[in-house]
Amino acid sequence: MYVLNAAALSKPHAAQQLNADLTSYDVDVAVITETHLKVKHSDSVVNIPGYTLWRRDRAKRRGGGVAFYVRSTLPSSVWTFSADDRSYELLWMRVGAVLIGALYHPPRPQYSTDSLLDYVESCVAELTHDHPTSTVVLAGDFNQLPHSAVVQRTGLTQLVRQPTRGQNVLDQVYVSNPLQYGVVRVVTSTVKSDHKAVVLYAESQPVSRVKSVSTKTFRKITPNQHAVFLEHISAVTLDIPTVSTVSPDTVQSQFDYFLANVNSRSRSLYAVARPSVCRLSSVVCRL
Repeated sequence: MYVLNAAALSKPHAAQQLNADLTSYDVDVAVITETHLKVKHSDSVVNIPGYTLWRRDRAKRRGGGVAFYVRSTLPSSVWTFSADDRSYELLWMRVGAVLIGALYHPPRPQYSTDSLLDYVESCVAELTHDHPTSTVVLAGDFNQLPHSAVVQRTGLTQLVRQPTRGQNVLDQVYVSNPLQYGVVRVVTSTVKSDHKAVVLYAESQPVSRVKSVSTKTFRKITPNQHAVFLEHISAVTLDIPTVSTVSPDTVQSQFDYFLANVNSRSRSLYAVARPSVCRLSSVVCRL
């Protein structure tokens, strides 16, 4: 399982970056908080191949929102509390035999802390009554919600021990079965966020992913540079050497001459940007 406060999935390339994380860590279920998605954002904008998206957007206010990405090969469905209240950013999913809640508790909520704790307690009580043999997981960004109060109200065990934002453990995972996940890690996400991600594995050791680090130099490209280049190249006459006999070799030599000329001119107009570290695996590249 993977848990992250994404600080907006609606920002450019966030879905692609999240896709890289889910593939790299071989994730079955991802819990995402602060999606910032609204009705205007269609699922197609943030869909990830191989995963089913489930979301609960914040209504009538900016920010917030929670979502699930569940591997498409796994059976998944929404579980709805009998006294469902959309004032709380809490979405429950049934994935196989596990019931998982995605919770976002904002720093300045429009409800009292006690009312949220009452609501979560009632949800867990109904879940355990209706599904006594299922494992219950509650994950997300709890901000300043008292840890001891969550444990006392739900009877769940908190697994995350390392800070996920600054020196604070804000992104937490509570489980009814502490043995459900043998490995819990806090990692830096590819998604641009001020939170770190939590990755949990049921097995004793996670799948090993080979990565390498290399430095790549690339040119910064802007529409203004394109316009200047096109204006410049339109006024250039290239004196390509003529040949008496057309053959593959002569055509290639003429093309090489043309390409070298264009490259030389483009280098003078497109400045070389600073080198960037690129982490490579079979699917991950961050620039």
